[in-house]
Amino acid sequence: MRAERLWRRGLRFPRLFLAERTVLVHGDVDPNPDPRKSRYEARAFDTRSLRPLGTAFEAQGPVNLARSPEGQEWPGTVLVQASRRSVTVRDPSTGTPLLETDLAEPGELWPDDVALRVLDKEAVVLLFGEDGDGGTRWWAVDPFTGATVPDLTDSRPGHEARGERMSFAGDFLVAPGQDPGFDPVILADYEHPRERVYRLEDGEYLGEVESHADSETVAARVGGRSLLAVAGRIHSLPDLELVAELGGPRTLVSLVEWEGEAIAVYQEEDARPGGLGSWYLDRLRVRYLDRPGQPVVEIPGTWPGELEDLVAAPDRVVVLATTEGVYALHVTV
Repeated sequence: MRAERLWRRGLRFPRLFLAERTVLVHGDVDPNPDPRKSRYEARAFDTRSLRPLGTAFEAQGPVNLARSPEGQEWPGTVLVQASRRSVTVRDPSTGTPLLETDLAEPGELWPDDVALRVLDKEAVVLLFGEDGDGGTRWWAVDPFTGATVPDLTDSRPGHEARGERMSFAGDFLVAPGQDPGFDPVILADYEHPRERVYRLEDGEYLGEVESHADSETVAARVGGRSLLAVAGRIHSLPDLELVAELGGPRTLVSLVEWEGEAIAVYQEEDARPGGLGSWYLDRLRVRYLDRPGQPVVEIPGTWPGELEDLVAAPDRVVVLATTEGVYALHVTV
């Protein structure tokens, strides 16, 4: 099966976001040593027609896609964007602002991730980033007033956050963190990456699982259950029991539901001969998580460039962001 090109646009560190039947790619088009001075573009596509929903537009800072809250005269899917002083909701097709709100408590640092969720029929924006005191935190704000939501927050010690994402699955929030320590043998500080699980409605901490410094974490509710994919393993939520092992810690994963079944679409990293670093294998793998006896299906790579991110849509389409552009595969297995 051959990859279909959606957008011939080379983006630096592109990321993909999915909500309903809309997929958004967001990446750096004008790299700068200071990330605040880089120029980022975003563009949305329909996962059924694989047609662009509009032209590309500039979108600085962290972004995400979300289903629109009920009662708002917005498109069915919206883009949420954050800076250290404000949150903005945009039309993902055009980039047109639908809502712009100043934060009641602006930060000194830009957040690294943002998400829009509905809790008890009320919209909240969740943010993740450095807390200004040597740790990282996640917190929530009212998108209409900018006020901080009481109790929906947690701070933990750790290194500065860069490029890390929150994940959501049903009633649960998963946020990255670290457990700092000191190694008396090498006389150096170290940090163990962790993924911490919280109940979204009240922010209660439920547990954590070991992660990896270079791993991508994904959570989703698929096949009737909430799952967490981190460091090449899939865990159930909230008990964090191991469901499946996919590969090494640098395994790109997307969790999706196809015809009611939970599916993991992933690409595993392999080592280069002679210990010269590593690269992602030039094929995708599809695993039916509720069929333990079924072999993993391999899909040969037909896309140009090196894979940077992937997301699987309910339409049996896998969207790929590579160093050469954005592509889509129709999966029939």
